[in-house]
Amino acid sequence: MSETTEFWAYPLKFGDTLKNFEWMPLFTKRLLTSHFVNAAVYAGRREDIGTALLLWAASMESDPAGTLPDDDVDLAQAARFGADVEGWRRARAGALYGWKPVHIDDAPPGAQPRLGHPVIAEIAADQFRRKRGRERGREVAAWATVKSRVRSKLREAKQARIAENEHAVEQIAQWLKDNDLYVTGENVRVALEEVMGGPKLVHLNGRDV
Repeated sequence: MSETTEFWAYPLKFGDTLKNFEWMPLFTKRLLTSHFVNAAVYAGRREDIGTALLLWAASMESDPAGTLPDDDVDLAQAARFGADVEGWRRARAGALYGWKPVHIDDAPPGAQPRLGHPVIAEIAADQFRRKRGRERGREVAAWATVKSRVRSKLREAKQARIAENEHAVEQIAQWLKDNDLYVTGENVRVALEEVMGGPKLVHLNGRDV
């Protein structure tokens, strides 16, 4: 466990992960001019730099992304010391330069204490925002595809005017999603009846369709 009691609020929550990401940015100038590197070289412990890089990479696979467990056995594994926990403990102070205990919102009961690093947290939070942006983009595209298929099935069923009603299409698509159904002609017909009580309940320009 960490000896320091200084906590800071981590920007990500449990469940905010980057497990499908295979890369992370490395700010080379920031690293080469850092006090961490200078101190490691001055102390004759260049190996701490390599160990730190392994831990940075391991943290990106953690939950939340960018954190590490505050446990020497787990840290020894992450730093590739294996069963040599004592060897890890000798390297810990240098390799964990800048890491501190963090407070994580909505931590589940019994959650293991975590460590965070301000620079790594900044990188992880930015990567997670990019991930969520891509996911939202895929979700929007997928939803647009579903609605397009609903419109197509409505036109095939001679319900062209309903197919042009965005609200009606949205409701039908949502009903299919909520009931975990594919967009088929029969499913769209059932959805239309369930959601709208039949075509006559759909209004366009003040007229029943």
